[in-house]
Amino acid sequence: MQVDVEPPMPAGPAFARGPAVVSVSGEIDASNAKDIDSRVEPLFARRHDVIIDLAAVSFIGSCGLWVVVGLPQVARTYGVGCAVVTNDTVDRLLHVVNHCRPPWVFDDRSSATDALATEGLWLAS
Repeated sequence: MQVDVEPPMPAGPAFARGPAVVSVSGEIDASNAKDIDSRVEPLFARRHDVIIDLAAVSFIGSCGLWVVVGLPQVARTYGVGCAVVTNDTVDRLLHVVNHCRPPWVFDDRSSATDALATEGLWLAS
């Protein structure tokens, strides 16, 4: 698994600060799911909205549900928003565990960015 963090875009005169993006590729399983947490929670602590982009994930085990369902809830406790970008692999896991697609899950980064800009914190309510 590889985790890359793109820092948030700085605020400018005509736009607000953009979210940080944490891109994950490869396989998420019990041996590495907490590695994502350790990269994301410090961003929450620094009061950054975060997009967790799982579009390049090729496998996700049940421990990966924490990334999709748990971390956005944690974001709320910090007073920030969190959106997750998924793919068919991640959506299949949600279906298998009979979990409907949460409102903070999106098909692409653009939709996630737009939702954070307009809906922000209450995405994880």
